Amino acid sequence: MDKNAKQKKAAKARAEEEALNRILCWITGGVVLEFLLLLLSRYWTHYTVDQIDLRLALGTAVKILAVAGLCCTVGAGYWWNNARKSEKGANLPGTLCLFMAGVSVSCFAAWIVSDVGLKLMSFAVPAIVILALIYYLYQHEFFFIACQSVLALLGVWLCSRGLGGGYSMVCYAYVAAAAVLLLAFAFLCRKAQGERGVVELGGRTWELLSRDANYGLLYAGAVIALVTLVVAAIGISSMVLYAVSVAWVLIMAVYYTVKLM
Repeated sequence: MDKNAKQKKAAKARAEEEALNRILCWITGGVVLEFLLLLLSRYWTHYTVDQIDLRLALGTAVKILAVAGLCCTVGAGYWWNNARKSEKGANLPGTLCLFMAGVSVSCFAAWIVSDVGLKLMSFAVPAIVILALIYYLYQHEFFFIACQSVLALLGVWLCSRGLGGGYSMVCYAYVAAAAVLLLAFAFLCRKAQGERGVVELGGRTWELLSRDANYGLLYAGAVIALVTLVVAAIGISSMVLYAVSVAWVLIMAVYYTVKLM
């Protein structure tokens, strides 16, 4: 084995080890955050008369943690950025930054949207962890398709819980924001398609997709997610929409798993 081949093999081994460490960090952070969310939900919504004082104290603590978590996220993000530039130990500050962001967002959700926000975050956290695993283990195309499906599924869940009640405006705001994200992604895909997967943003070049990416599936995923969100906002049966979104992402999972072989 020549010197170049040995260097390539060593570089590949380092990259795989780094990816494994990041996956472990995502899983650990996600499990801890999900446990905290479930613990908070236990005393936030399902509390007895004897636990009213505890519930009031939690309400105050959540507001403090929401702001403190945001400040810690900014500080950890600065540490993470410096670590990435120096190429030294970026996993710890990165994990801390993302974890504190999750804590802050969860507390803001409980503060603003109460139990609906907590339930949404309890679904969002494992979904984000799964998306991270897909990002490191699969092609970027499948990652983006999975993101589209998760946006649609969360929209269906939110609309099925909040439409017709006090959170209708929150549902419509989410659907509008998700639709903008899907259209923006479709626009980026169109730019990448003309440049063999490369997109230029902010004066920098980003390799968004591989050269042999199947753009038809990406556009189809965006359309399916967009239609699902619009139909959910109208108030049509959520079970059918769940089935469509889940079936699509499972089909894509089989497709891209076969491509890896």
